[in-house]
Amino acid sequence: MGLRIVLLLLLSAGATLANSKNADSSLAQLENSLIDKPECKELRSLCAHIKQTDNISVLECVSTFSSSQLEAVPDKCQHALWLQQRIILSDRWVNDQLVPQHCSTQQQQLTSCLNAVNLWNCIHERAMRMEHSNECRAYILRAIAVFFPDFDQLGDFLIGCGSQVEQLECGRLNLERRSMSQIETVQCLQETAADSLDARCKAELSLMEQQRKDLEFFEACGDDWRRLCGQEPAGTAAAFKCLVKNKADPTMTRRCVEKISQRDREIGKDYRLSHGLAKACKDDIKLYHCRRGVSEDKQVRLAQILLCLESVVKNGSLVSAECQTEINDHRHMLMHDYKLSPEILSDCADDIPKFCADFDKAQAVRGNAIGNADNGQVIHCLMEHARSKRRKDRRVTAQCQRSLEKLIKAADVGEDWRVDPVLRRACKPVVDVACRDTDAGEARVMSCLMERIGTPVMRPDCEQALMLIQYFVARDFKLDPQLYKHCHDDAIKYCRAKHVWDDVNDNQMDPERGPLILPCLHRIAYSDDTNLALRKDCFKEVKRVMRQRAVSVDLIPEVEDECIEDLSMFCYDRTQKGAEMDCLQTNLEKLSPACKKAVTTYTEEEAEHIELNPVIMSVCINAMQTHCEHILKGERDNGDMMDCLISHKNDADLRQDLKCRAAIEHFQIISLKNYHFTYKFKTACRPHVTRFCAASTTKNEVVACLSEVMRNDTIRGQRHSIPKECRQQVKAQLYQQRESILLDPKLANACKKELETFCGDEKGPGQALECLQTNTQRLGSSCHHAIFLVKRSQLSDSGTDFTLVNTCKEMTYKFCNNADSEHLLDCLKSYKDDPLFDPRCHLVVVNRMIEQNTDYRFNPSLQLACGKNIDRYCSHIVATAQPNEELNGMVIQCLKDKFRESRLDYDCTQEMIKILQEQALNYKLNPLLQNFCKSEIEVLCKANQQSREHGMVEECLKTAFLNHKIINRDCRVEVATLIAEAKADIHVDPILQEACTVDLLRYCSNVQSGNGRKLRCLQVLLKDQSKAMDQDCRMKLQKRIEMFRNADTVLAQPPENMEELVSQVVASPAKRFFFIVLIFSIGMFFLMGIFLGRITKRAINIKNK
Repeated sequence: MGLRIVLLLLLSAGATLANSKNADSSLAQLENSLIDKPECKELRSLCAHIKQTDNISVLECVSTFSSSQLEAVPDKCQHALWLQQRIILSDRWVNDQLVPQHCSTQQQQLTSCLNAVNLWNCIHERAMRMEHSNECRAYILRAIAVFFPDFDQLGDFLIGCGSQVEQLECGRLNLERRSMSQIETVQCLQETAADSLDARCKAELSLMEQQRKDLEFFEACGDDWRRLCGQEPAGTAAAFKCLVKNKADPTMTRRCVEKISQRDREIGKDYRLSHGLAKACKDDIKLYHCRRGVSEDKQVRLAQILLCLESVVKNGSLVSAECQTEINDHRHMLMHDYKLSPEILSDCADDIPKFCADFDKAQAVRGNAIGNADNGQVIHCLMEHARSKRRKDRRVTAQCQRSLEKLIKAADVGEDWRVDPVLRRACKPVVDVACRDTDAGEARVMSCLMERIGTPVMRPDCEQALMLIQYFVARDFKLDPQLYKHCHDDAIKYCRAKHVWDDVNDNQMDPERGPLILPCLHRIAYSDDTNLALRKDCFKEVKRVMRQRAVSVDLIPEVEDECIEDLSMFCYDRTQKGAEMDCLQTNLEKLSPACKKAVTTYTEEEAEHIELNPVIMSVCINAMQTHCEHILKGERDNGDMMDCLISHKNDADLRQDLKCRAAIEHFQIISLKNYHFTYKFKTACRPHVTRFCAASTTKNEVVACLSEVMRNDTIRGQRHSIPKECRQQVKAQLYQQRESILLDPKLANACKKELETFCGDEKGPGQALECLQTNTQRLGSSCHHAIFLVKRSQLSDSGTDFTLVNTCKEMTYKFCNNADSEHLLDCLKSYKDDPLFDPRCHLVVVNRMIEQNTDYRFNPSLQLACGKNIDRYCSHIVATAQPNEELNGMVIQCLKDKFRESRLDYDCTQEMIKILQEQALNYKLNPLLQNFCKSEIEVLCKANQQSREHGMVEECLKTAFLNHKIINRDCRVEVATLIAEAKADIHVDPILQEACTVDLLRYCSNVQSGNGRKLRCLQVLLKDQSKAMDQDCRMKLQKRIEMFRNADTVLAQPPENMEELVSQVVASPAKRFFFIVLIFSIGMFFLMGIFLGRITKRAINIKNK
């Protein structure tokens, strides 16, 4: 304030010096009394009472005139009176009139004031030091009394416009006796020669006009100021601010409300009318060239100045504290009343009555009634209708959209939530509870509010107001202070961002007309290119912003702009957090090409970075902290978090957390639409999908295709075509499919009816699939075929068998900790009969073994070992099989027949021994036995069936066979086949092998296995009385020998051709006898031939004679 006074004093003194020549010429004319001038003849009657007619006395007389008397004074006389006052202010008048004629004795004191900053302030100060009776003192006080009341503020005006006033004779009296004396003079200049005035005078006139408006404002609001803001000096910026803040006070007069509104609009057009801003920021505006070359007499809009000053701050420079305070106040004013923004008034003139008429009328009613403004309601209404998802006929015009963008940028709402009155009212309760410890400024509270969306503490009106602001902030990364602060340099480097925060030519807020900086930064943040890397603070901010903006498609312009029509068609009723994106993902196949591409791209990013999935981030945060804390603390996700949540979703805590579990499963279902939606799978398998599965579209089709390639490689025993990383991902996807039938839509559709009929109550993980497998024989054709493919897949790789893996976790850890997951079932088979083996796991293992024995294709080890034998001996069975249907053990039976005949390869023989051993211990593993001997098992072996199976049912059937209790021929033949198989190798008869273990080790350890050699060794021992055999072994062996005889009788069939005859003879235990008989027969035939030949020869000889 003091600095301004000093400057004004300097300018006033300069005005006196600069106009001294004009004053000299006028001085000579005005030495005579004003009352004698022809143009002022009216003064003779009006001032007839004065005794002296010197000009001071005349001016004293005029100062007593009423307003009507002053108005009656002719213009030329008014000009003469004005000119006389100006001359008295000059230093020449002091030298030539005051000092010589009235203050000669004080000459030294007064002439020293001629060099003072303000001449008459100095003279007044000197006069006040003189004695009260001093004549000089009295005359000086008389002169000061007739001056312009604001003479100490007129220096710039008199310098800039003094000569024009004289030339145009526009000097006028202060008719209304107002504190601002030059209102009438200014009006004369404007009316007479406004266009011909020089630039400096125009600038002074503009300033005087501002002062006039200030005067009129405080005249209209005088009573309100005294009542509401009496603590602030009248006419000051502080007083004006106080009145604006109390605009909503019901006691404020209507006239003052109208003046405040009018003043606000004028400030919007010309920032200089806001004296607080103009004064506090004068030096900063000049330093940073915020007028952008505009001359001083031209108006500069408030928004332009605010943008410039905010840009200075954003780019790292500083403004004064007083200026920053004014900037904040004016940002609030812009959002408080749309009428402060000339662009909104002009560009949205049609949109306001069309969309926001109710708010506008309410404002008028409130204004007329209690002095209230719209408090930002109209601006929020326009912002609501600026959102792209609105129908075209319900959206504001492009010009209005641009003006709203400029307003949001000028007000910098994203920086401080308190700037927007609607947001502040709606969100204050939320801030008080959830963000009370968050410091204001730099968008910290805005960020806190965004994090609370979807939580119980968030209020609907707060969320709505917040989302409207964020809609615009999301379209210009510069409006997020933290993001701009930490990422400005990276945005320039990688994304061609502007170098300065404020750019009048910057159209970047409009996605159609400029690059989107945030998506660019996000791509750089997770780029695999080591040459592209964001700074650590920037990386953190990009993650935060992307996470917060994922709550709504509105905040993802790269998706929303492409999906306007699709959102209105499919997702008009989806309003919850993240619901719109879920809707678009669910309807992915139905979307327009452009929208589908945008949603696909975003979903790929969402799969890679869990923070982009607002639903999971809101409902699964506890699960993340509990199970995946190490990933949560890491910088990069790369799909690890989703994998972690999926792997733990069946844990006890997550089974109780239904919302989190549902969110995880929903994402799994969405990921089925495209294999790219599973980041790790996409990364590991993309080139192999292109190579092997180009025709596949959905992820399940891709997984099935790659799984088939892997299975074929395994069966053929060749090197895998697909690398380990991709194989692991394929297995992970198959494992997930087995856990929930919803993740296998093809199977779910094929078995929809069966699921309702047989498995309606099976809701747990993996239970529906297990139910279908258990009821295989009751399934319809399409479901049966689908289940066949599932069985073939999971029995080929145990690691994909959800039920087996989860039911047998403890047994796996105990017995098979080092086993490969692919061969987990084979390992568990080896330990299933251990006394400590878990019964639940035992049941699952046995069921899997039963399934394996229904079809050789369910047993990769068998396929690998016996592939050639199957092609050689059993191809006719395979050729006649129905696609995707079990062969019910027929191929295995075919191999068993060849096993008895010892015609299999060594590897195949060993594999068959394993199968036969398992079947001997559990009759359920033999589908033919189970089918042919069903009634016999139920009647004859029921007691053995109910006990824990360890070959007891098969032993029961063999005993019944020996005792001729089996009547059914098919069952009798099947049991005879089992008995005959034991003749080929004792290992397939675990009951006999167990009983004779000691004897085998003692007497037959050097005998090679196979072809019945071990059994024959025991038979020799049985005949050798010198060797002591175990009694149990002797009894069981004798029983087996009798069974063998009966079985041979049952199985004996006449050969159909020579090959079968030879095979039977070779395979027969009496093959030596057959060989001796054959030799004897041939010998006899030979001898008979010789004998008969001689007789025939003799007979011929006799005849010839």
